[in-house]
Amino acid sequence: MALTPMTLLIRGPILAALLAMPLLVGAGEVRRWVDDKGVVHYSDPASIPQQYRDSATQVRIKESFGAEPEKASIVLDVRGKVAMVPTRLNGSLTTNLIVDTGASMTVISRALARELGIDVESGNYPVSSFRTANGVVSAPIITLESIEVGGMQVRGLSASVQDIAPEVPGLLGLNFLSHFRMDIDHKGGYLHLERKQ
Repeated sequence: MALTPMTLLIRGPILAALLAMPLLVGAGEVRRWVDDKGVVHYSDPASIPQQYRDSATQVRIKESFGAEPEKASIVLDVRGKVAMVPTRLNGSLTTNLIVDTGASMTVISRALARELGIDVESGNYPVSSFRTANGVVSAPIITLESIEVGGMQVRGLSASVQDIAPEVPGLLGLNFLSHFRMDIDHKGGYLHLERKQ
């Protein structure tokens, strides 16, 4: 299957916010809990409403997020104009990716690719051109075994490997998000996903 060039746009204010961000590391302690409406949530312990804290279970990086739910609400880590969510790649590595509805394709950094055991310098991956705030760049295209957010998983998803800004692990783009009905609740600080039928 031939890959056509995808467009990746990072607007000036978002790029400035990315460059000003502190060091980003993998997601901290994450707990899974279900509200009275049956919606599965993933968040840090401090964000869980008191009435659900006793039933919340810890999610470990080496564990699965569990059976895939039909919908989930995931706590956003908001840093200025940038919103991030815990994202699990290939079932083995959890990191925070920036939710970017302006990115047609998911992006991971070269450091993340190395952690996943992907050698993009081998020449075994197709290269495509991307338009960014800094001009046109070329980047390898890989296929991830899976991407999982809040228990919602998509398999066999393409991602470009490029460094967006220092210490930014990557972007969660529309080729993942379009599999779901999505709502970003900026006021409440949640990403709501519901699987499309």
